[in-house]
Amino acid sequence: MSDMKVTVGGPDEVRGFVSMLHDYSSWLILHRFPELDHILEWENPGPVVRQVQRHARAGEMRICWDLLDRVTGGSVLTDEAPEFAPPAGEPELYLHFLVTGLRFRKLSMAALVADARAEAERRGARLLRTHCWTGEDRRFVHEYEELGFTATVEFEELRSDGSVWPGQVLQTRV
Repeated sequence: MSDMKVTVGGPDEVRGFVSMLHDYSSWLILHRFPELDHILEWENPGPVVRQVQRHARAGEMRICWDLLDRVTGGSVLTDEAPEFAPPAGEPELYLHFLVTGLRFRKLSMAALVADARAEAERRGARLLRTHCWTGEDRRFVHEYEELGFTATVEFEELRSDGSVWPGQVLQTRV
C-alpha cells in the first residue's frame, strides 16, 4: 500500500507543478538526454506554463503528496486527448503531464495512475490513455508499461522551433 495521497490541485499548486516539470526535464537533459534541450519550450510563460494554468483553473490538475504533506508529483486528467492521439471511439480519460520528483518517482507515478484509473471508473470511462516522449531507449514507455499501459501509436509533434518531438500513445483498460 502506498503512503501517497492524491488530491485535486488548483492555481496555488501551478508553480510547484511547473517547477517539477522543469526540474525533471533539466535533470534528464543534464544526465540522460542532452538532445532534449533544443526541443523543450520554457519561455516565460511558455506554452507548457499556460496549459498547466488553464488545467488548474478547470480543476483538472491532480497533486500527489507524501505523508509529510510534501508535493511529490502531479498530473492532469481530461476527457479530451491531444490532437496527435487518434480518436478513441469511446468515452475515455486522458492522463497528461504526469510528472514526479526524482526521490519518490515510482511511488508517485503509481499513486497518480491509480488515481486516474479510479477517476476514469467514477466517470464511466473504460479507457485511460496517456502519452510520453519516446527517446532513444524508450525508458518512459517502459515505465508506463510497468504500470499496466500498452503502447499503441507512435507520433511526431512539430515544435514551434521546427524540431520534432517523438512520442508514444499508451492505453489501459479500466
